[in-house]
Amino acid sequence: MQRKMLWLSAVGALGFIALVVIVFFNRKPDFKGVVITPAYAAPEITLTGHDGTAFRLSEHRGQVVLLYFGFINCPDECPTTMAHIKLALESLGESAEKVQVLMVSTDMERDTPQGLSDFMGHFGSNFLGLTGAAAELEKTWADYGVMVEDGGETHTTFLYVIDPAGNLRETFSPESEPEVIAADVSLLLQGK
Repeated sequence: MQRKMLWLSAVGALGFIALVVIVFFNRKPDFKGVVITPAYAAPEITLTGHDGTAFRLSEHRGQVVLLYFGFINCPDECPTTMAHIKLALESLGESAEKVQVLMVSTDMERDTPQGLSDFMGHFGSNFLGLTGAAAELEKTWADYGVMVEDGGETHTTFLYVIDPAGNLRETFSPESEPEVIAADVSLLLQGK
């Protein structure tokens, strides 16, 4: 009888340990942004970079892409979001080289390539401003569900996060702190 109880206790303990190991290795990473479930392929973006080069989002597979929609004369949310991203990338060290930051213009009338270059240049070499013809910009806004009104001054202010496989994984609000953004980008760079 005692042998049977000892044997059942041992089997129960081994089963519990196995369950803990399975749960530990199958747990999902703890992302801080608003997770998109299920993740899906980010819509293609074909615009022009502030440097005059043709841009295609699909050519940035293997990188984490941080995508924002804004305008260069924005007095608050746009520069604050870019500054938070800059601080997040600085905390990543060399891993930041695997991150592409994009700001798609919401003000096609005033966001000139030179203006975008000057604005994005304040933040880092991996920050690229994107613009294009009205139809191209409007398609990109629609593909990402971005509302643009008042000549671009009123717009959706989410930061979209695209993983190295090209999937839209999460969004952040403009109030998100740099360390929160950095933590999630780091997880994505690790293949989570």
